[in-house]
Amino acid sequence: MSMQQQPPSVHRVLANSYMTYLLFCTFGLFADVLFPLRLTVPEGKTLAIIFLILGPLFIAWAQYTSFTFEKVKQQTGAPQFLRGPYKHFRNPTQIGLLFLVAGYALATGAIMLFLATVLAYVISNIFFRKHEAILESRYGEKYKEYKSSVHKIL
Repeated sequence: MSMQQQPPSVHRVLANSYMTYLLFCTFGLFADVLFPLRLTVPEGKTLAIIFLILGPLFIAWAQYTSFTFEKVKQQTGAPQFLRGPYKHFRNPTQIGLLFLVAGYALATGAIMLFLATVLAYVISNIFFRKHEAILESRYGEKYKEYKSSVHKIL
């Protein structure tokens, strides 16, 4: 009996991306204890506050919108990708995570955490490409059209 291999779950791939942030940021915090280098940015505290507010709001908005995609698909019969923050960015949760952790790094001035945040974002893009491949195979031309019309910012 041959068993078909199931394609990877979108949620599993995204969880790996989020886990990348957790691991790298934890590493950044420990590295900051060992190498307490400080980052001073003019208006850094103001920027940190803005990032610390916008990051979680952006994540919540993206997650809520993502949660409603299936309902909209059932009502309309077709996937509707141009909703919420997905109208502007293909990776809004990643952008929210980047803002959140970068805001914390700016607030504390922790250079190592800031560097770990940048590395986490770069590495999580590997998972994002896999996420997009799954969506392309699942939704075909509709997703390809969406992908060509909405930029992946950052």
